[in-house]
Amino acid sequence: MTAIRSPDESLPLPPEALHFDEVVLRFGGIVPGNLARKTVPYYHFRILGGESVPIGHINFRIGDTDHVRLSAGHIGFEILAPHRGRRRAFQACKAIAPFVRSFYEVVTLTCDPDNLASVRTIERLGAEFIDEVRVPPNDPHYLRGSRQKYRYHWTIRD
Repeated sequence: MTAIRSPDESLPLPPEALHFDEVVLRFGGIVPGNLARKTVPYYHFRILGGESVPIGHINFRIGDTDHVRLSAGHIGFEILAPHRGRRRAFQACKAIAPFVRSFYEVVTLTCDPDNLASVRTIERLGAEFIDEVRVPPNDPHYLRGSRQKYRYHWTIRD
């Protein structure tokens, strides 16, 4: 598989084996940031369940822009509907944690206030609630309908 690389080739490749409990993360590539859209580069992983069944994806963003701090967070995940309710997002976050820790000790996690599953996942990780913020009108999340975000800080321990 050929990975998408960042334009400057400065970001390291992740370790081959990222897994926790019942999930395995498969590296899909590094997606470059887009200054016009105010986005930063990110690592993209597919989340696989037993027998390598695709169950979602998780992204790890590199950078501390307003977009990351206020809207997107450093880590974003999505679990496909048939696989929800089994703590797969929590497991994916735990699987990616050692790699994230090689960049940051503390990361920002965000979610929409009405996304109770994400709130539970973030709180289960032990992240500390910081505040609720308005999504800036020029942010890509605003354009997708998000108006408010809960923000948390997750201290990743060894």
